[in-house]
Amino acid sequence: MNQYSEHYWKIAKYKQIFEGMIDKFQLMDNSEEKLNFAIYIAKYFVYHNTGYYTSSVLEKFFVDYAKSIKVDLSNIKYKKGSVLHILTMGYETGGHTRVIERWIENAPADQVHSVVQIKTPKDKLDTLINNVKAKNGCFISFENKLPIDEKAIRLRKLAMEYEYVILHTHMEDPVATISFGTEDFTRPVLLYNHASHMPWLGKSIADLVLDLENNDLVTKEKRGIDNTYFLGVPSKEISITIPNKKESREKVNLPCNKKIIITCGSDAKYRRISGKSFADYLSLIMDNDTVCYVIGVKPQNKEWRERIIKSKKDIRLLGRINFNDGFLDYLKAADLYLDSYPFCGGAATIDAISSGTPALSLKSVYPQFDYLTRTSAYCKTEEEFINKAKKVLNDEKYSSELFEELKNSLIKYQSIDAWNEKIKKLYEIAPKQHKVKDLSNIIDYSEQNDLSVLCNAMTDKKFLTLKNINLLSDRKIKEIIKYGDLYKEQGIPFIFQVLSYKKLERKIKVFKLFNITIYTYTKAKI
Repeated sequence: MNQYSEHYWKIAKYKQIFEGMIDKFQLMDNSEEKLNFAIYIAKYFVYHNTGYYTSSVLEKFFVDYAKSIKVDLSNIKYKKGSVLHILTMGYETGGHTRVIERWIENAPADQVHSVVQIKTPKDKLDTLINNVKAKNGCFISFENKLPIDEKAIRLRKLAMEYEYVILHTHMEDPVATISFGTEDFTRPVLLYNHASHMPWLGKSIADLVLDLENNDLVTKEKRGIDNTYFLGVPSKEISITIPNKKESREKVNLPCNKKIIITCGSDAKYRRISGKSFADYLSLIMDNDTVCYVIGVKPQNKEWRERIIKSKKDIRLLGRINFNDGFLDYLKAADLYLDSYPFCGGAATIDAISSGTPALSLKSVYPQFDYLTRTSAYCKTEEEFINKAKKVLNDEKYSSELFEELKNSLIKYQSIDAWNEKIKKLYEIAPKQHKVKDLSNIIDYSEQNDLSVLCNAMTDKKFLTLKNINLLSDRKIKEIIKYGDLYKEQGIPFIFQVLSYKKLERKIKVFKLFNITIYTYTKAKI
């Protein structure tokens, strides 16, 4: 589409920096320093989209490291009908953890589902924990201070006890690749592709990639992966009729005499890249009898505040509302749910429709789910988006017809029954033996495009205003290798500074006087 082409030069710079680090990395001999640097590069690779979606060099290194870790697995047997879900960390909000909750909730009673988190979670995960208990599974969280190789060893042993291993890990997390990068581990590894739009580790160890979108071109073309299965996202129980709006509104103290729009997403999902912002669209949709509640965006968001004042419309920023603290009540109370833009949502739109609320989504660079693109709710132009939104708010017959169309499509493609059928087939076709792919001679695909810009705009709020991007000096690379990832700078450069770094499971503070290191303090992360 090339609609964000003015930012392509930044992608080229990121690519140049990434390739420079890879060149330095390949010349290194010290194994501990190489591991530390590989972890840093993986994080850079994920959160500074370079146009690459795979890195065969990093994959090969982590696989080789996996093979160097010897673990006796000979006497470990798996239980038939058992599934281990592995995630880096779970969250109270967003679709990532909801998928795992619903996967386990919808599973047959005779299956065992367990969850292991590679990091200790910050959020309360009561629903996930209860769902695991209901399926006679275990809920395990590794301590943050555990060394990475110890996490890999524990995970490798634990996963051998399960018939299937499902990865829901963060894109940059190498622990699963180190755990399963050897064919001494024999259980099949299925990678749930929850972040197809972003680069990730795991290509070498995935026996099957579970896509959210049918015929995902990022998976097939940009990653060069053919061993895929279209699974999608599970919904909650779908409402057959539109709920009583008055009761729903009274429950969450929303006005009964107004037309209500709900939209949901983090600040980053609405970040304007070019053209109109989401708030601009709202100002063109809303009249004086309409209120829009924005869930997820912080009330102090400057960009939103400015555009709300300019629009003179009743747009209210609610901040974060946890899933079990009234989120679904807001969706039931709405006359219309609008998907976030330019970064469209996933589970939240499904939840809105499941709650009996019609929804609309504006076509974006980021691919949308099939159930929605097959309906008239998927708007190809901004004019269509604006006009249909007005019509839903002012024409009850049209609103009801749109909801019925969405409901029927959701039932067909994403309902609990449709999901369970897909899961049943998945376990039938999934490989029975784990294989590790040799990526030694693979040339990774790279392209500067709108999707790369969108990813960077979402992960880094400063990306869109960058005027210059400096290459990493040899001194800077040596500093990264020695101390890790710089996340905070305090003081006056070249006079007195305190630099804070993260390196594996440690935090390091470096004190500098006239740019000379005078003291270093290290502590383990809790």
